[in-house]
Amino acid sequence: MKLYKLVFLLALLIFSSVSAMAQTSASVVKVRPEESTYKLKPGASAQISVVLDIDSGYHINSNRPTEKYLIPTALKFDRMPGLTVAIVRYPKAKLLKFSFSEKPLSVFEGKAVLKFSARALPSLASGNHTIKGKLTLQACNDQLCLRPQTVDVEIPIEISK
Repeated sequence: MKLYKLVFLLALLIFSSVSAMAQTSASVVKVRPEESTYKLKPGASAQISVVLDIDSGYHINSNRPTEKYLIPTALKFDRMPGLTVAIVRYPKAKLLKFSFSEKPLSVFEGKAVLKFSARALPSLASGNHTIKGKLTLQACNDQLCLRPQTVDVEIPIEISK
């Protein structure tokens, strides 16, 4: 019976270690456009939002971390002929104290919405397009930080004249 309990505890320990190792920053932060498709007319601008849903118990550093060694959250877009993208506006960060830090850190937790405006130039062809970008982030909990990751971001847009 003791051997059975020992084997069970060992299996439980291995399983929990494997599942913890399987977590990545991208698996605890879901990234999506707020709308399924943004509609623009040539020459017009639209406000676009990218939603970050951060799993409970985790946070990500803000775009302006309080320590130089921390990885900032950063959204950058690929160039797209016929479309201009303005600077990303990040939400107001929370200053939270964690057991591993001496001073409060600037973080996002729960739901964070990043916003920017995009302008379709008259030269952009009618039809469906995709704004592509990269989001760099690092998810942490009160005990450990997961490896930083860069996540692909795709935002569908429809240009109609």
